[in-house]
Amino acid sequence: MDALLVKIGIFVVLFSIGWIIGRSVERKHLNDLAVREAKFEHIRLSTDKFATRDQTGHMISANVVISHDYFKYVIANVQNVLGGRLTSYESVVERARREAILRLKQQASELGASEILGLRLSTTELGMQGGMVEVFAYGTAIKP
Repeated sequence: MDALLVKIGIFVVLFSIGWIIGRSVERKHLNDLAVREAKFEHIRLSTDKFATRDQTGHMISANVVISHDYFKYVIANVQNVLGGRLTSYESVVERARREAILRLKQQASELGASEILGLRLSTTELGMQGGMVEVFAYGTAIKP
């Protein structure tokens, strides 16, 4: 009985440490995204496919793979059994999408572009347990 309590105690402590570290990493990434989004807010995004003849375009692409922490994995499994939205995974997908768009904007900025036309996003679940998500973003950087 005492060995079982020790194992449960170790699990709770390690689970708590993982949750705290995971939240800290996620919060830091979200803050970094906000800063970088402000830096590149001057670059417009559009799903329009066509530029005018006097504009120069360059195909650009960016991808990002983000994994969830163990705490989110446990919560997602519970939500999956109960049904409904998997809110713990929504934040992972949102972070990946924002990061991919920012990387695209950074490339556009390096080319001197002011707009990205034909923006497309593709999301793929990676891993056997659905632990990672990849977002691939592409479009055409347009120079004025």
